[in-house]
Amino acid sequence: MTVAFETTTRLAPARPRRRSIVPDFLLPYGMIGPAVFVAFAIAIVPLTYAFWLSLQDWYMLRRPTPTFGGLINYKQLLQDGPLWAAFGRTWIWTIGTVFVELVLALPIALLLNRESAVARAASALILLPWVTPFIVLGFGWRFLLDSDVGPVHAFLHAIGLAGDSSILNDPVGAFAIIIFISGWKGTPFLVIALLAALKSIPEELYEAAEVDGAGPISRFIHVTMPEIWNTAITVGLVLGILAFYSFDLPWIMTKGGPQDATTLVGIAMYKAVFLDLRPAYAAAISIVMLVLLFIASLFVLKLRRRT
Repeated sequence: MTVAFETTTRLAPARPRRRSIVPDFLLPYGMIGPAVFVAFAIAIVPLTYAFWLSLQDWYMLRRPTPTFGGLINYKQLLQDGPLWAAFGRTWIWTIGTVFVELVLALPIALLLNRESAVARAASALILLPWVTPFIVLGFGWRFLLDSDVGPVHAFLHAIGLAGDSSILNDPVGAFAIIIFISGWKGTPFLVIALLAALKSIPEELYEAAEVDGAGPISRFIHVTMPEIWNTAITVGLVLGILAFYSFDLPWIMTKGGPQDATTLVGIAMYKAVFLDLRPAYAAAISIVMLVLLFIASLFVLKLRRRT
């Protein structure tokens, strides 16, 4: 005799959905609100204060508190010949630094774009200049370029590019060598970006170009360069902005000398605040820097769209 038992499963009643205190359409704004607030506090507030300060007449040796001066700092800025020389020097510095980074980064990225243990190890080691602080690099290169014990100076002297004194004592030589060091430090960042762009290029493009009879140089010009161009321009713009605001490397190595040959706008601002005790004038310089850099960035982005 077989007895069958029929079991029934009772479902628990669904819990009533709690109504959210915050309406659904406001939830995304609430999620990004803290980030927007932090960005506002970090960027907008100091910028607003710098603009307000640039409108003050504040020479700390004459008056302890600022007074409204209108555009007096901007008028003085327009007539400041050494400052505009520093602006011109800074543009040369920026273009030179980015040029060095591009010249060094592209062949290195092409060499590292291989699936091998050596390439992977080199990709990790190449980041060392980028992660090394400027103060360490500055003092390190000062030692390497020392006229008495510096091995780099000895090499430059042997090939006729340096005299008995350090190249840092020569206005043109100091400016050129510090531009090279600045570009050398920023090269790893661009190498990693170009490596990522190279690895994203479909292999089918190279195969199709090879079928059409394109050689290595032709494939590089017509396949590789168009695919990595946008990455190079974007990262180059970021590195250019960082170079434009440079202060630490030239200050550590030469203090802006010799003969103001390495005095950039950042150093001019530092001297205006801490040596001349004119923070309002330094704030006006920073606002002009921001405007010029914004215009240059728009030009570069427009160039990127056209190409």
